[in-house]
Amino acid sequence: MSLPYPWQQAQWQAMRQRIAAGRLPHALQLGGPAGVGKLHFARLLAHALLCEQPAADTGLPCGGCRGCQLLAAGNHPDFRLVQPEEEGKEITIGQIRDLLTWQALTPQYGRSRIVIIEPADRMNANASNALLKTLEEPGRDALLLLVTARPAALLPTIRSRCQQLPFSAQPGADALAWLEQKLGNASRAALALAVSGGAPLRALALAGEGGMERREQLFAGFEALLEQQQEPVALAAQWLALPLQETLATLHGWHVDMARIKVAAPDVALDNPDLQERLQALAERVDLAELVRRQERLLETLRLARGHPNAQLLLEELLLGWSGGSGKAPRRAATTR
Repeated sequence: MSLPYPWQQAQWQAMRQRIAAGRLPHALQLGGPAGVGKLHFARLLAHALLCEQPAADTGLPCGGCRGCQLLAAGNHPDFRLVQPEEEGKEITIGQIRDLLTWQALTPQYGRSRIVIIEPADRMNANASNALLKTLEEPGRDALLLLVTARPAALLPTIRSRCQQLPFSAQPGADALAWLEQKLGNASRAALALAVSGGAPLRALALAGEGGMERREQLFAGFEALLEQQQEPVALAAQWLALPLQETLATLHGWHVDMARIKVAAPDVALDNPDLQERLQALAERVDLAELVRRQERLLETLRLARGHPNAQLLLEELLLGWSGGSGKAPRRAATTR
């Protein structure tokens, strides 16, 4: 039986209280950074609501009733998970229209029909507008769970019609103990959690799937570029073998740390403490205003990378700008092939 992650106990108790009081909303937004388990929580909540005999003391699904068995088999008639049909694609208006037709039907087994949309920020404009009509006139027996790492990317009118269930990064004891148990190494767990910004699931992936090795490979190239020992186009070609969004997010984190060093060295706490000396040496090569501009460019490039970018062009423009001190943002043309 699935359980909430240790750092999700407050959210789980909050939902149990709402259910017990009969105050479950028709739409709930689960927002927070990637890697904290929002989709896991949404699935568990849906499972508990569709379970015919949830545990009285915990509210968790029983695992053995008809509803639990149907969910385990992936064919419960009162549950839908809506995601992009292909990685990197948008959630389309056709998907939302199909969902709304289904959601209008009477529940077959459970008390309600439950939908998870994840990531909700990947709905295109037409899909968002179609969903908004349902939020304005919600069905009595429907529950919509919107899962997103970018709440601000949702339409304000959608956000205003959802109750909020926020999740945050968890660098604390519960997350660290969980990660230590998974990795079997306390120091590796602490470093991975710090580097991942306190996102335990991201930390687990980073530490357990060659992520730390990719990070060192990335930093070596980054270091050589800033020391003018690496040609930017050649480096961009090397980085094509690395996950693009992970690469950009990591580069952004290093620039944030370099700016912190500029402002508050030598005692500032960094997200990458193991790289402090190397980052400090690199920070001496770039002024603070340029570091801030680079952070802004990286955030814009990350936004472009969520579509179907020409990854090589994105990286080349970024690195050429750095090697030449350019303040130009990535061209929007980089998003098409």
